[in-house]
This record gives sequence, structure tokens and C-alpha cells, in this order.
Amino acid sequence: MNQNLPNTYQYIIAGGGMAGLSLAFYLNKSLLKNESILIIDRDVKQANDHTWCFWEQGNSPFEEIIYRKWKGLWFYGHQDFASFLNIEEYFYKMLRGEDFYQYLIPQLKKNPNITFLQADIEYIESTVDEATVMTNQGVFKAKAFVFDSIKVSKFNQAKYHNMLQHFKGWVIETSQAIFKPEEPTLFDFRIEQQNECRFVYVLPHSETKALIEFTIFSDNLLDEASYNDALKQYIQEILKIEDYQITEIESGVIPMSDEPQVISPSPKVIRIGTAGGYVKASTGYSFQRTQRFLQQLVQDLEEAKRKNIPLTFKGNFCSNTWKALLDSILLNVMLHKRMPADEIFTKLFKYNRPADVLKFLDEDTSMLKDISIMQSVPPFPFILGLKGVLLSKLY
Repeated sequence: MNQNLPNTYQYIIAGGGMAGLSLAFYLNKSLLKNESILIIDRDVKQANDHTWCFWEQGNSPFEEIIYRKWKGLWFYGHQDFASFLNIEEYFYKMLRGEDFYQYLIPQLKKNPNITFLQADIEYIESTVDEATVMTNQGVFKAKAFVFDSIKVSKFNQAKYHNMLQHFKGWVIETSQAIFKPEEPTLFDFRIEQQNECRFVYVLPHSETKALIEFTIFSDNLLDEASYNDALKQYIQEILKIEDYQITEIESGVIPMSDEPQVISPSPKVIRIGTAGGYVKASTGYSFQRTQRFLQQLVQDLEEAKRKNIPLTFKGNFCSNTWKALLDSILLNVMLHKRMPADEIFTKLFKYNRPADVLKFLDEDTSMLKDISIMQSVPPFPFILGLKGVLLSKLY
């Protein structure tokens, strides 16, 4: 037992990754900043272990630590389609994990009501009165809520559509000026698709440095050598670079699933992040969705405090039935190989205003606009996808 810490708090954040720290950040700027908060994570967050990229209008809550941002993006797609896309009202932004941690954690530590604990979480349980978090450093209780980002579903229920976004990236440095710092590549499908959705994106840091990331949407992972070989081949054959040094490596696996998530498994536990179903099912994008959902959660908590009533958790505020249906249809089309994914994305960006496609992927478009955008792809594969989704819900 850690003898130096109290064992009871108003809130406990189980998992101090992007979602957990973001939640603490918003709590620290809210009416709840004087409540006692314990943040538990097994790691000391200081390495550059993630790179988050997202598009956004205006400024981010983390604008001062945005590492790079761009107003245009290269797209290389099906049948040699290539275009530098003006994304108009949007910026495409890059945020590095190292900068995120160094920005947030010192701010949070200035609040005497926020405590950090490095520990392994063994289990979380809840009664109607309090939640308990068992760790290898002792038992801690939350009077209001435990926000759980570690209990992630296995995403293996056969009646749902389960894919993975898996990737490996290298930050490389070259001796010659190779990259154009103002011209990143969002999608480059000029690689062998292997009957999957495979692409590379290139995010320049400077003329001699860039993040090269090989990404796959599929239902199976590769061996480590295959990711490395794909990166080497792309760098040599597409970028025509022979002489380079690898300075950083990152990799990850993100679920892409329409399997419903239990957002509040017990009265005093609320799941957040991937555990809370924050990842967009059809694309694997999560950073912006996580920020939106957490800000809404904190607003709900503030409202309950102002009214001096307990928060009644109303269910999954992430869900939108129409948008969820579109995600399921696209997952069905990709899983059942009804249409090549590179052709789908090419038609979306070729026949629509790029900013509208980004807005569509962010779920900020109306139903009428969604239907208009969907008319840019052949209907038959998606009709089959809709049929497959409806049949899966019957069995």
C-alpha cells in the first residue's frame, strides 16, 4: 500500500494516456477543478510514443503545442489519380505525444487536488455508493466516478463488423533536401493493396526529416518484417530515397468496429477513450472525437454540480444512429471486399470538395449532404453492404 496517498477521491481516472489526460485537462479548467482527482497509469508519460494527426477548423485546445499544420494535402489514389487537395477552412495538424505529455502533466501537477500514481491496475468494481480500483500499490476509492480507459473490448463478436487499423511509422532524416515542408501526403495508395486497404502517409518535419507511416485496414495483423519491408520499399521506390537514417519508430493497433460498447457498466464507472467507443468505426480516427466527447462529459458533470443533483448517465452520447449505420455499411464493404478501398477513397476525394469529405468523415455533415457525397461511389457494393448489415442484426 502506498502510505503517502489518501485512499479516497471524488474522481479516479484509470489510465493516463491521451483520453485520461485530456479528461483531466478539461476537469482542471472546469467548475470541478477543486474536486480531488487521482490519475493512475502504469507508465511515466514522457516518451514520444504517439503521433496524433487530425483536421480541424480554427484553434485546438492544444494549439500552442501543435507540431506542424498544413492547408493542403497530397492524395495519390486509384488509377493514377493524384491531386494536391486544398482543404480550405480546415488545417491538418500534427501533435506529438512527447509535447502533449510535457504540456499537460506539469499543468495538472500545479493543482494540489490532482494526484498522479504510477501503478498497475488489477481490477475496477463498483457499488451504488462508490467505485473501487485495486492496484499493485493498494486500493483506492472514488466517491463520484471512475473514468476507465483500460477495459477495452476484445471486439470479437461475430455478428458485428470488426477490423483493425494497424500501422508502423519511421521518422527518417536525409542528408539532402528531399521533402517539401508545406506538402504532406494524407493518402498514398500507390502500393500493392493485397486485397486490403493499404496506404502510406508522409508528414514532413522539414526538408530533410519526415514521418513515413504504413497503414492497413484489415482483420489481421502482419509480422514485424512485413511492416519494415513495406516502409523500405515505399521509401526507395516511391520517394526515391536511398540514403536515410531512422531516428524514431512508432506502431499501433486501433480497433475499427461497430460492436456496441458498454459505456457505463456500473453506476460509478464511465468508460472513456477506446474503451468508451470513441474511435470512429469506419476510419479508426479518435483524437478529435475523444476531445469532443470528453468536453461534453465534463459539461454534463458541471451541470449536475450546478444543479446539485447526481449525474444520471444517459447512455452513449457518442452514438448517432444514421452515422453509425454508414460506418457499418463501409466496414461491411471493406471486410467482404465488395469494392476496393483505394477506389472508394479516390472517388470520395475526386468528386467532392475535399473539405466536405473531411467534414463527412468527422460526422459534421447533414443527412442530405451525406447522401450527396455517397452518390460519388457506385451504389451496388454499398447496397450489398446495407443488406449485409441488416441481415447481421437479425441473427
